[in-house]
Amino acid sequence: MNDLRRQLAPGLSGVNVGITVLLVILAWPLALLMIAYIFFGQKVGVDLGRPATLVTFFARLKTALRAGIAAFNKPSA
Repeated sequence: MNDLRRQLAPGLSGVNVGITVLLVILAWPLALLMIAYIFFGQKVGVDLGRPATLVTFFARLKTALRAGIAAFNKPSA
């Protein structure tokens, strides 16, 4: 099981490429997300091998979205 967790880390691995190929066949928009994960997952701090990183990522995303909405709704001077 530890080997699978290492394979699911962001980057080119056999498991990640296999999942991407399967997603291209079944649902290409999800394949694009998987490709983005492979190349940019480490930069944004997401690792499918460690599910706790997903919670942190979505918490940061929620905070950023709320700040963006607040700045957009702020009346102009």
